Amino acid sequence: MNSEREPANILFVHGNNDLYGGDIALLELIKRLDRKRFRPLVVLPNDTRHINRLSAKLAQEGIACRFVRMAVIRRKYLAASGLIMLAVNFVAGVVALMYLIWRNEAALVHSNTIAVPCGAFAAQLMRRPHVWHIHEIVTRPVIARKILHPVVTRLSTVVAVVSHAVRHHILEDCPGQDRKIRVIHHGIDVAAFADGNGNLVRRELGIPPDAFLVGMIGKVCRWKGQLLLVEAAQIVSKQRDGVYFLAVGGVFDDEMHFMVSFRNTISSNNLSQNFIISDYRGDIRDVVNAFDVFVLPSTEPDPCPAVVLEAMAAGKAVIAAKNGGPVEQVVEGETGLLFTPGSADSLAAAIIALVDDPDRVRAMGSSGQKRASAHFRVERYAHDFESLYRELTSGSYGPAVDSDDELTSCSIEHSQRLQ
Repeated sequence: MNSEREPANILFVHGNNDLYGGDIALLELIKRLDRKRFRPLVVLPNDTRHINRLSAKLAQEGIACRFVRMAVIRRKYLAASGLIMLAVNFVAGVVALMYLIWRNEAALVHSNTIAVPCGAFAAQLMRRPHVWHIHEIVTRPVIARKILHPVVTRLSTVVAVVSHAVRHHILEDCPGQDRKIRVIHHGIDVAAFADGNGNLVRRELGIPPDAFLVGMIGKVCRWKGQLLLVEAAQIVSKQRDGVYFLAVGGVFDDEMHFMVSFRNTISSNNLSQNFIISDYRGDIRDVVNAFDVFVLPSTEPDPCPAVVLEAMAAGKAVIAAKNGGPVEQVVEGETGLLFTPGSADSLAAAIIALVDDPDRVRAMGSSGQKRASAHFRVERYAHDFESLYRELTSGSYGPAVDSDDELTSCSIEHSQRLQ
């Protein structure tokens, strides 16, 4: 008789089929799950099938993936005309997920990002433990935040958040729920980013090998800060010669106006010669290694951007807005610089400070690489979730415990110094 236990089936519900922050975080987690203990099934919305980025990677890893009609909270649905479609998709999604839970005997449901509520309701109705993995800091519309945060805490066995910034944000709306919230910082494959070939990217895009290159990576959208970086680039270009800027990232199909505005702003500021836009790329390791400095110019708090960790792992100095998750990732003056959120002057000053001090740039990059290796490894990230899954599937779940006590105390102290 075989005494080994069957792996616990976990239903992962996700709202996108791309390969940006939350998508990559999910992929890296599932890739590293112990298949003797856990068997993953990923569920994606059927209107993302054509993107075929995350699903293609899952197929390469032999990970089962299903497409269903389900509600994903997107800005286009928040208008009155979109609410009806959202409601219809919500009901359809809950029913479809309940069937998949039953059909696959799922022991646990993991909803990845706040935008996929169907998983929480399906888990509740099927009486399964539910982990809601929150990657977002929802600031507006305020009514969405006031509705979503109580739903998240009420319908989750555990709320796993990517940073203390996210935890504090949720607790502002849901005081008394701190024991249910567990901080698990993102982790990345540090070694994978240490040996990229940045020269290939520079040659392809016509960037001189000796030019100082400031780069950012992120979806072109309302709050990622592309226009702020253009404004800062204009200031820098008037004061320093030979500085190039590269922004890498695509745009949602229904938000093309953000890309149009981005390109027009570059052109109207006469920056087309040294400010380059590249759409989504699969060679992010090489892209990051092409940079001299990585910039995160988000105009709203970024919860815990994995791309900051990727830049650190590649040995790059980081400049980021002084709010949200980057405060827990970047050590001011040691691995990078933090600028006043929303201020092009502050961002430009930080860029100029590093353009003028190449030795400092290299020292920050080296320190950042060590910090990424010490605190943000993907192996730790996967281990923390596996431990949580074991607790929930064995019935031994206890109070929330932070994923890295040393990092936690360091981050809290660092945050307090900045306030």
